Amino acid sequence: MLTIILGLATSLVYGFADFFGALGSRRINPVVVTFWSGLSGLFLIFIASLFMGADFSAEGIFWGVTAGIASAFAMTCLYASLAIGPISILSPLGAVVSAIVPMIVGFIEGDRFSLWGWVALAGILVAVVLVGFVPGPDVRLPSAKGLALGLAAGAGIGLVLIALAKAPHDTGLTSVIFLRATSATLLGLFMLFSLLRARKNKDASGERQPAPMSFWWAAVVAGLFDSSANVFFTLASRSGSLSVVAVLTALYPLGTIILARIFLKEKIAKTQLAGILLALSASALLAVA
Repeated sequence: MLTIILGLATSLVYGFADFFGALGSRRINPVVVTFWSGLSGLFLIFIASLFMGADFSAEGIFWGVTAGIASAFAMTCLYASLAIGPISILSPLGAVVSAIVPMIVGFIEGDRFSLWGWVALAGILVAVVLVGFVPGPDVRLPSAKGLALGLAAGAGIGLVLIALAKAPHDTGLTSVIFLRATSATLLGLFMLFSLLRARKNKDASGERQPAPMSFWWAAVVAGLFDSSANVFFTLASRSGSLSVVAVLTALYPLGTIILARIFLKEKIAKTQLAGILLALSASALLAVA
């Protein structure tokens, strides 16, 4: 039960991070948003490590750096895939793949479930698709490039989850610290390269108006939520099955939908509502399976 609660908390908080990251990206380059959110998240993790510990062992550092490299790769592919679109297909596709990759590893390492347990996991995967799918007039099949990038993003996110789960349980938040530090460093270098290239190729269209501080604060809040989700996932994976936690984590669009409904008054589509109800039902079944 604790694993399921922590897994659902992970998905919700990841979704909250995506919501604020999306708000910040309305006026700020998404790579810049990810970089600054990474720095704010790193600060939070350092504070949390004072209470939860971090021994900086070689193995904990290794898995943290591995997760950071995978995270930078996954986020780059994710942004590129969503820019190509359609978001309504590629977003849930990435989420499902991000759950299936750790499930495969978990199965290889011995994760086994009863018949009802497998039914519950399958139900949650279907719920991920329903929650992430936003029907509309622009729904179309993705291009081969968009599909490849979406699959790569999902696989990259799955690798992040595997790396965090592989870190020794007695290393505290070491892996999360190095995940954030590595990802922020790589994205910072990419951001610097992009800015230098943009300055070199700048045309006569004029300078872009600076974004208001509210958008920068959105980026900071996104990082705080993202790091909090990293902590929840680490705790969840140490308390139970990687397969279960990974599938529950893939429900992260749920958190985004909730905040969009509260703050932006966006309507929830019937398919998304069905997905939410299915996710809750399947999670309850998983708890007793």
